[in-house]
Amino acid sequence: MTSTFDPAAAKLRVWVQGRHEFHYSGAPTLLDALEQQQLPVRYNCRGGYCGCCRVRLQQGQVRWLQESLVELAENEILSCCCVPLGPIKIELPE
Repeated sequence: MTSTFDPAAAKLRVWVQGRHEFHYSGAPTLLDALEQQQLPVRYNCRGGYCGCCRVRLQQGQVRWLQESLVELAENEILSCCCVPLGPIKIELPE
């Protein structure tokens, strides 16, 4: 059996703290994708208001679907408001 390289899937690989990786497959948000992977991510409002779903973006870029309504530290993103633009590495809060 031969496998074919799928450049679209390779572009949307997500690494989580170096212990888990998956291909982002078009979930509405990064938060939805993390939940599909059964990763422990906190959330409350899903609308950018509370900041509970913040994660640290270690590498890569995301597209914001809506503005964050909370103040974020450098390299923090709200997983409920973003989707990956390419391969990304993120760190979940403890």
